[in-house]
Amino acid sequence: MATFLVFVVARYMQWGARRDIFKTLRVEFVLGLVVLVGCAFIVSAHPLKFAKLPPAKNVLVGIALLFAAMLVEIPFAANQDLAGTIFVDRVIKFAMLTFFMVVLIRSPRAMRLFLAAFLFACFYVTQEAARGALSGGLIWENQGVMRLHGAVPIYAHPNSLGGVAIGIIPFVVFLFPVIRGWSYKLMLVPPLLTAGICMLYSGSRTTYVGFFSFMLYWWITSANKLRWLLIAAAVSVAALPIIPDQYVDRFKSIGGEEAEGHSKEMRIVILEDAWQILLDNPAGVGVASFPAVRMKQFGRKQDTHNLYLEVATNLGLQGLAVFVFLIFAMLRALHYAERRFVRLSKLLGKTARGVADAPRGFRKGLESINNDLRFMRAVVLATAGFLYIRLVLGLFGMDLYEVYWWFIAGIAFSSLWISHQMERLIVNLSSQLDGT
Repeated sequence: MATFLVFVVARYMQWGARRDIFKTLRVEFVLGLVVLVGCAFIVSAHPLKFAKLPPAKNVLVGIALLFAAMLVEIPFAANQDLAGTIFVDRVIKFAMLTFFMVVLIRSPRAMRLFLAAFLFACFYVTQEAARGALSGGLIWENQGVMRLHGAVPIYAHPNSLGGVAIGIIPFVVFLFPVIRGWSYKLMLVPPLLTAGICMLYSGSRTTYVGFFSFMLYWWITSANKLRWLLIAAAVSVAALPIIPDQYVDRFKSIGGEEAEGHSKEMRIVILEDAWQILLDNPAGVGVASFPAVRMKQFGRKQDTHNLYLEVATNLGLQGLAVFVFLIFAMLRALHYAERRFVRLSKLLGKTARGVADAPRGFRKGLESINNDLRFMRAVVLATAGFLYIRLVLGLFGMDLYEVYWWFIAGIAFSSLWISHQMERLIVNLSSQLDGT
């Protein structure tokens, strides 16, 4: 587990891009290989079983179908060399994260450790960018606005930096109320602040739209919607006067005129080209092959800038259907797990009321289980929010070959397994108490 956590930090912080020695040693690959061998050993001794987890089986089917859709396209790809490379480096390797999570995250404690590693890595990335904003070393003018960039290549583009920053928000928002102890709660404040700085100063309209879409999701899942609206209004009134005008204008340019450049017009041309290529090739042009086909057909090389057209043009309409199936399967799995944790909390509450005069140590054990249930419910709500954000951002970016989907699938699998194990624990506990 410790090696896996180091792997997660190395992956998200991009150690290989930070130090020559890490690049030479291929530290991320080596760590991943060690974790893979360990997971294979664990699975050989304790096989994975999803027989009692129907939503998990649907996610597994969706992943298998997505792999099949990609494999079928590779031999016919317009750019076969790139297709093969992308499939290995950005599909198979990223899918290993799901495998690692399924094998190693089988308890609330393991989930806590994983999310701590994930949030720490994301915080490191956002805090170095935030410091770059203060020093001026990572912020410069682009499209008529000062835009913040990341310190390593994978996060260098403002849209990419905004994307990693906004991924922090759902977990901070949903975990903060359920984490015990103010010392731990306060540890979530710095990631929230640096993520906010990166989102704002990235000047990424895509990130802005993603943020407001998450606010809508948060409001929908809120138990007290009126109070949420009042707090949101108060925060907005306090925040708006201190936001620099250029970023307010940048947000307004979503539906109006840009300060500089023709980004929106270029995106419209890309979408038109992608639609025509899809009409000409409804079965797909191959994994990561859209830019090559677009260059040949229109003399323009930029990628789709739209997740759904990326899937459709690369994998065909059948691939788009598979991708949509996988998304719904993951959403259903997360919803199933969330409802299960709620039901188990109610069952545990009845059990606790039935043993009100039990020894203090026993009651503390029940309280610990209840805290685990609340934590796990917050995790699946946050993950569903994370997925919702990625789907909205997909309207403006191409993320099919990114790690997001494998991260979400891993949490969905692990959460279902943990819910199953906790249900057995609580049912057995209730049965024993009923028999005494």
